[in-house]
Amino acid sequence: MNQEIWPVSTRPRSVATHQKVLKATAELLHEVGFRGISVERISEYSGVSSATLYKHWPTKNAIVAEAFGRVTSEALQFPTAGDPLTDLVNSTVASLTFHSVQSGRVFFQLLAACSLEPQSAAYIDQFYMAPRREALKPLFARALASGQLAPGLNIEMAIDVVYGAAVFRLMRDADNVAVADIEETVRWSVRGLLAEQP
Repeated sequence: MNQEIWPVSTRPRSVATHQKVLKATAELLHEVGFRGISVERISEYSGVSSATLYKHWPTKNAIVAEAFGRVTSEALQFPTAGDPLTDLVNSTVASLTFHSVQSGRVFFQLLAACSLEPQSAAYIDQFYMAPRREALKPLFARALASGQLAPGLNIEMAIDVVYGAAVFRLMRDADNVAVADIEETVRWSVRGLLAEQP
């Protein structure tokens, strides 16, 4: 995705307005969900004019993408100690479990909406996808360095393998997926990355 993110003024007032809108949008996501949000509703809830909103973001989906990226980052804190492989599996299960509950399902709605809006797609990439991948890389790197994952493993591809299978499962039927099902999917995916096959 090569679309540019709209620049935000570094003036304190502009930064404060930007943060105010993100906070309001996160609260609206919790209260009314993705489908209940509009630029007009964000404007009313935050007290920031629609004209000002469009100075910071090109579309509603762009605002939601940045706000949801923040919500996700705050909700998911990954461990930095302990058995590397156990931490990797547990963190992956926690992340995917988050996306199976109502608040986390915004991801799938947002992904579908942004796929039709190139301007908004850049926001979900920068504020959601990229931070998620960066947070996961140390987990895979620790497991790789410990010798528990196959030597020469491409971490970027490993993330795709582990998350791709589970996300596809969630997209198929998120309402009926138990945590145990998510964990089993993750463990089967990880087994293909192990240095020694069980």
